[in-house]
Amino acid sequence: MIRTAAVLGSGAVARALLEALPEAGVEVRGVWSRGSGLGIPPLRDVDLVLLAVSDGAVAEVCAALDVGPRQLVAHLAGALDMAPLAPARRKGARTGSLHPLRAITSGEPGGFSGAAAGIAGSSLSARRDLAALARRLGMRPLQTRVRSRALYHAAAVLAAGAQVALFSEAVRAFRKATGAGEKVARAALLPLAIGALEKLRDRTPAAALTGPAARGDLATIRAHRRALPRDLLDIYDQLTAVALELRKRPAFPGEGDARRAGLRTRPAAASPESAPASRSSHPRRPPPRAAPPAANSRSRARYGRLRAPPPPGPAPRRRR
Repeated sequence: MIRTAAVLGSGAVARALLEALPEAGVEVRGVWSRGSGLGIPPLRDVDLVLLAVSDGAVAEVCAALDVGPRQLVAHLAGALDMAPLAPARRKGARTGSLHPLRAITSGEPGGFSGAAAGIAGSSLSARRDLAALARRLGMRPLQTRVRSRALYHAAAVLAAGAQVALFSEAVRAFRKATGAGEKVARAALLPLAIGALEKLRDRTPAAALTGPAARGDLATIRAHRRALPRDLLDIYDQLTAVALELRKRPAFPGEGDARRAGLRTRPAAASPESAPASRSSHPRRPPPRAAPPAANSRSRARYGRLRAPPPPGPAPRRRR
């Protein structure tokens, strides 16, 4: 059980840890930041060393640590594997990662309660100790695969920072349409964004989807595309194509929707689960085109009356 720790770093996460660890029953015996101008003190008397530094500084700080057997050294970087912690392993320490899935920014109180925590470790005991610490901090531990750390972190960024970036583009379009100031536009759109995300607490993305894509309203989508600034068309097209795919209905396939709405979309990459186990040197063949809709009552209603094929008869003679 982890009873003592040292926190190295000076960012928002480091400050949040300094506040949360004592409340979780962990005594903080060491604190260090690069801005102090001092070297890292000996840390042999702590159970856990937390590297709450930038991703690029993890390997350098780890190499300067004075640690030994039975200690645990962990970084908080979601995209890094265990390689930057190799110097601590060579000194006999266990290594791991504790990555809170919580957006923590400077100037705000940063609690960890209610968040998930990505856990990885060099040994079973390291993973168990970090998972137990995550629970004491109020988080739900989630074991992550070391080889998939970058993909895991990319998913986290899409769910957080990318949402903020997308919201900023929505604010820009809203201001252009209404002439409102940035603060007014943000206040108008924020309840809409929060309400949409709140639905995901107890619904799947397909069930939480709203807007013209959810209704299959291709005319409105085409109107949006005519009104949007050119530099927003690509992101609108990609996200709308995903929304159309989410609503998959047999008589209204998403791929056909994207074409009929005039969306410019890139071909979707194969998912990790469907990717082949080994790479081939031969180029992949393009996927076959989707078959035309079946001639049932729904397809006649959507695509108009189907023309019957020409009656059989003698083939026309060729002119010489």
